[in-house]
Amino acid sequence: MRTHLFKYIALVLCPLALVACKRDMFDPSAYKTIIQESFPVENIDPAHNWNLTQSHSTVVNANVDATVNITQIRILNGNPYSTKKVEVLAETDASRGDTKTLSYYTPAYQKELYIAAVTDDGRHLLKTFNVDSQPTVELSDVQEYDTKINKPIYQTYTYLYETTYPEPGDWDFNDLVMRIQKLPAQSANEIRLEVTLEAVGCQKQVAAAIHLLNYSYDDIESVTTEDGRTFDGDLNIKRTFIEKPDLLLKGLHGEAIVNLFEDAHYALAAQLEAKEYGGNPKHIFYNTHRKPSGNTQAQVAAKRITYVIKLKNPQQAGNFSLEDIDPFAMEDFNSGRWEIHTFAHKSDQMLHDLGSNETAKSNNMSWALVIPSSTFRWPIEGESLGLYKEGVLTGAYMKSGHSYAQWVRDHTICLDWFINPTTGLVY
Repeated sequence: MRTHLFKYIALVLCPLALVACKRDMFDPSAYKTIIQESFPVENIDPAHNWNLTQSHSTVVNANVDATVNITQIRILNGNPYSTKKVEVLAETDASRGDTKTLSYYTPAYQKELYIAAVTDDGRHLLKTFNVDSQPTVELSDVQEYDTKINKPIYQTYTYLYETTYPEPGDWDFNDLVMRIQKLPAQSANEIRLEVTLEAVGCQKQVAAAIHLLNYSYDDIESVTTEDGRTFDGDLNIKRTFIEKPDLLLKGLHGEAIVNLFEDAHYALAAQLEAKEYGGNPKHIFYNTHRKPSGNTQAQVAAKRITYVIKLKNPQQAGNFSLEDIDPFAMEDFNSGRWEIHTFAHKSDQMLHDLGSNETAKSNNMSWALVIPSSTFRWPIEGESLGLYKEGVLTGAYMKSGHSYAQWVRDHTICLDWFINPTTGLVY
């Protein structure tokens, strides 16, 4: 089916990557039909925005007991005394008696959160609250726990890509899997992003970069990494997608772009790729088979690098969140270099201009998903996130009432689908 679709779509798309392609040589209606028929879910919600987060603002009165000395207030998405990998959604320095306003994002399904009054010896005095019904929270009745705390981590999003764009894919969304965590700044003009490359479930070269939304190239003083390492390492690489090895790149219209890697396979598992890049890199499947076999599959450790972004104006760093980035992938199709952006930025062209004829961006499909979770489990190779056709509901996230496919059909329901995987179908 994939081969048939590829031949058909190649005829339909014509050389879309060539800006000179005449508009009358492209049939948007035929392309739309191909894409919709290939997608595993019928009747996609025409109003879908593929968004799983919601913004909030909470006023916190730190009126704790007079015997308690606090240094910080945190908003958490769970109880760190009973749960591992609880995320810090927002935090601020605070003393007893202070009133602080914290702005942050949560998964849209999550209504109960925790506020922690953090003491000078690291204890977290907790109080639960409802993010929708309690815009102001008093800390006069916080609870202390005797058990050992699981150290919270900072908010992390998982990014999933189908690197077949604009061609139909197998919709397992594991062709490229990354996690990005916003770490605390160590200076007033700093943004720190920890990028973890988790999986590569394709056999072609894929690159990636991060568009820093609302920032221009001229706003940035420098981009470095915490320990000097980069994903590309010392690879003497033939650059296809990112022409320069510089960590800070200038977008087509002056945007600030952080360079991640030129080749995801090499970035994740250099030791298993070709010794000399000028040869033939293996480009095998990494971390998408639970029991890899043969010489086309492997399990390797995730690769993690922290980027330090320094701004010229410290005031621009204050309100930065993970909602202020658009990590995008790059791949080749039909002699062109294509960018795969998250749905909210699907029409953006940061490093490669494909012109106005790129009709693929005008449909309501997405080849990239943002999951507000540090523990999301992506589908194993060839298993779609969810299938819903002719009344049959299946896939890696198919729990009825909490499924990916039902969310695709109605973006207002099943907002918790990504915390309900199907055993055996996820990595």
